[in-house]
Amino acid sequence: MSSFTPLPPNATKSERALAEAAGHVGDVPVIVKEVWNPDTCPAPLLPWLASARSVDVWDPEWTTEQKRAAIKASLNVHRKKGTIGAVVDALAALGFNAQVQEWFNQIPPAAPYTYRLIIEVDQIGFDLDDVALLLEVVRNAKNLRSHLTEILPIIRTQ
Repeated sequence: MSSFTPLPPNATKSERALAEAAGHVGDVPVIVKEVWNPDTCPAPLLPWLASARSVDVWDPEWTTEQKRAAIKASLNVHRKKGTIGAVVDALAALGFNAQVQEWFNQIPPAAPYTYRLIIEVDQIGFDLDDVALLLEVVRNAKNLRSHLTEILPIIRTQ
């Protein structure tokens, strides 16, 4: 039996089994540097990397590319959290091309501390699940004082 620490003679079967399993931890071929990199992390480990990087919104149904983009954007979003830049970056990581128009930039000016979200979409648009995801991402990245009044989709065709 290989273990990290010698066991006393009165060790239980469970303790011996645990020591045996722990003795083989070094045999697992994991390169830590690769696991902490969103580009090289194995796809099954991405949820744990997202948790470690404090990704605010996570959906297991996302594509691997969306998951990696959300993890990459997390640090930048957290640095800017509470700003327009954080909202735009968080949405861009999920594939939404967005602009935030605050109340004082609207003509005529809107109610103080409100904003609207202008989302560029293709001809297919987005469904209610996308809207719910978008609202959750915005809620986590925006400042607490401001309130979303409307979402304006701009449809682009090619």
